[in-house]
This record gives sequence, structure tokens and C-alpha cells, in this order.
Amino acid sequence: MVKTAIQGGWVVGWTTNGHQILDEGIVVFEDDRIVFVGFPSDQNCPKAERTINAQGMLVSPGLINLHCIANLDLQVLRMDMKVGEGSGYSKPYSWVTNTDAPHILSDEDFRVSSRFCVATLLKGGSTTFAAVTTGATKRWEDPSVEPYALAEASEEMGARAWISHLYREVCDYTNPDGTRGEIWDRQKGQAGLDNAIKLIKHLQIKGNPLITGFLFPSRTDKCSDDLLKETIHQSKVLGDVHVRSHFSEHLQEFRDFRANNPSRTMVEWLEDVGFLGPQVCLTHAIYIGGHSATGESHRDDLEILARSHTSVCHCPVVFARGGSALETFSRYVNAGINMGIGTDTFPPDLLEEMRVGALLNKVIDRQRSVGSVRDFYNAATIGGARALGREDLGRLVSGGTADISIFNLSDLASGPIDDPISSLVHFAGRRECQTVIVGGKIVVDDGQVIGIDEERLSRQARKSWKRYVKGLVDWDYAGRSTDIVFPTAFPIIRNR
Repeated sequence: MVKTAIQGGWVVGWTTNGHQILDEGIVVFEDDRIVFVGFPSDQNCPKAERTINAQGMLVSPGLINLHCIANLDLQVLRMDMKVGEGSGYSKPYSWVTNTDAPHILSDEDFRVSSRFCVATLLKGGSTTFAAVTTGATKRWEDPSVEPYALAEASEEMGARAWISHLYREVCDYTNPDGTRGEIWDRQKGQAGLDNAIKLIKHLQIKGNPLITGFLFPSRTDKCSDDLLKETIHQSKVLGDVHVRSHFSEHLQEFRDFRANNPSRTMVEWLEDVGFLGPQVCLTHAIYIGGHSATGESHRDDLEILARSHTSVCHCPVVFARGGSALETFSRYVNAGINMGIGTDTFPPDLLEEMRVGALLNKVIDRQRSVGSVRDFYNAATIGGARALGREDLGRLVSGGTADISIFNLSDLASGPIDDPISSLVHFAGRRECQTVIVGGKIVVDDGQVIGIDEERLSRQARKSWKRYVKGLVDWDYAGRSTDIVFPTAFPIIRNR
């Protein structure tokens, strides 16, 4: 076995008290295991056959993206729109009810989208990610090709991926007059769960240790109690596989629930259903008692989440773009809730998510000391690892898994370095990611995904994106043009 040393920069080591920074430290790994973290002068430091020079760089445990949109992201089309403005994702009733009608994207488009997303995730330093896909242009579940394409792309590029098959009991649609409706179908929800189980078993049989399946009933408010209970049951049958769902992400979702359930909160509902626990991650969990937009005082929601060891994934950027935010990340951390960080939009930049989340936290709480770099970096490393049940990830420690991301902090833009983690979070970005190692194998070198023609992949993604946007515009209930449905910041004049 060949030992590889990474030395010369700042190494984020690990002790029983948490992360610590080793200035001019060294990490040595052999195969997929870390065998030493410390200083080159230490008499126990093993001799390495290969050395990676990390001078001026931060050697970090691989970042864990706990919830990422792993498809071409439609949300970027609506960043500056008013509520109800434009059309966006108006699935026609005629398409929803005709299950033979094709999706906007072809099977090949789904494969291109998957490869594009995995590549961009790796390039940003995410060694591990839990991938979900949008339900905006689907019926009750993912088309079968999409999660399998994500698994194939992750395997091809050497990523550590948790893969899901979206399912739910509700499909929304748009009528010809622009009004919206929903179709509830318990059988279709069960069929989606069955296909999710099939995916997980397929991945278990295949046996790639980097690729794992999980259960994803996409939104708790679009699933019945029975489907949520069955999801937890099947998680146990499958070996306590990870479970997650979007939860309390919209204010109207909160209001609708409280109107029908005046005596209990949404968190209390999930507790009653049994949809909480260490294998469960709730993505967003924004609108709970105590959030200023709800008009309700603090309830026991945070205490219930902490007591049940349920994780929460915070994705601040996508909500900041829509004018809303968690209140607040520090409040959840101080309540004892395990927090992770995700990118529920494009770009998949965990550094931006940490930075935006920290700034929002400070503004909302009106305190400089909250939303600390320490807490956000912990969420992007050990918090995500804990949520996925993998204590060997998210930390650089002897015996741990060799998932490592190296960021270049020597550029002028990074400024003089006093605290390299603060510089990483507040001054750097995903383009500073130089090297990514997953399971002891280099998958990104000098900022490029190994074995991938990035220019060709980018061209393919642009073509698929154009088809995606055209398909959405063709669905528009009023037959409007692209510049009305998805207006640009300024008019774009084409050279004819």
C-alpha cells in the first residue's frame, strides 16, 4: 500500500474536544484510511511514498452536503419574481393525468443533468452529498432513470453519494385559467415508496461502499400519516437507512396545518406519527413556534427535535433569495439539535451557504457573536456526518476515512490569514477548491474533475437546459413567451 502525505499548510485536525488547526501540519493516508494527523517532526509520523504540497492551503475534512438539488436547478429562473408572477412550473392537468406523456427532459438529458451536478458538487469540495431532485416538473415520483443516472455518475467520478427516489401522494397541476389544484393518490405514493425501496436494494446488492440509498418522501405535508409511518417501517426493514423530507419550509404550509390542528404543532404531529429519530433529517424546518412570521410564541418544538436526536438541514441561500430565513441557526444549535448544511439550489457551494447563513443569523438576532464560523463549519463536517450515521467522516483523525478537501488560501482575495477557517468561510468560495480526495483517491486535481471533459459536459448541460426552459414555457397556461414567463434582469438582444 502506498502512503500519501499532505503537508505544508493548515491542517484541520481532530481531538476529543473537536476540530483544531495544525499550522504546517501533515495528514498521511493509506488506501482509504487516515493513518496519521500531526506534525512532520513527530517521531510517530510515518514515511510517505507520495507527497502533496499544501503550502498556503487549508487541508480540511471533506465537506458534507447534507441536502443538494442534484438536477439542473429551476429555482434560479425565479429569483427576482414576485409571488404569483410569471408561470414557472405550471404542470398542465392534461399532462399530469396522461401518464404516457413524456417528461420535458429525455433520458439522456437526465444523464447529462446528473453528470453535471455530480461534477459541480465535487469541484466545490463536497466529498459527500445526499442528493434529491426537484418534484416541480414531475408527477408523483421521480422517473426511474434519474436516481440510477445519479448513482452511475457518482460512481464514475468517485463521489460519496446518498441517492434517493422522490415519492409523495400529491401531484399539483395548473388549470387553463391559471388556478391550481392537487390530486391526492395513496396508491401512487405507495408505488413511489416501492420504487425507492427497489433502488436501495439495487445499491445494496451492487455493493459500492461509496453509494448508499435513502428514503425521501419529498414533503411531509404532501404525504399521509400512513405513508410516513410506512417509510419509517421500511427504513428499519432495510437496516435503519437514512430518511429525510422537506418540512415546514413555507409559511402557508405552517398556517394550513395550524388551521386544521389548533392543539398541536407540526413537530408534535411528526412525533405522534413516529417520523422523528436519529435516522431522520428534516430539511429546512423553518416555520415553527417562535418564528416571527408565524405570530406564535415559542413552543416545545426545538426540545422535541433535540430529544429525539432528529437532524435538521439548513439551506440558507435558496430562502434568502426568496426573502425568508431560519430564526435562527444559533437558536437551533443552542437547543442541542444536530445541524447540517445543504445547497437546495445552484450553485452547490457550501462555503457560500455557510457565509450567507452566518450573516443572516447575525442580522436576525442583531448580535455579532451568533452564527459563528465554528458552528457553521461543524455543521458542514461533523453535523452532516452525524446525520448520515457516519462518525468516520467529517473529521481528520487517525483511523478515519480519507475524505479530504484542499482549499487554496494563498490568493490575494483571501487576504492576510489569521484564522484560516474564518477566511475560508467569509472570504473564499468553491473556486478555491484545488484538490478533492474521496476514500483515498484523488477525484479533483488542480480544480478539475479527473477523467471528465468539463467543456464538453458544460456544452451538453446548456443544451439540456434550453430544452428544459422551452418545455416549461410550452406548459404555460396562458401561452406566454419566455421573456414574460422567465424575464431576465435586462433585455437580451441577440445578434442575428
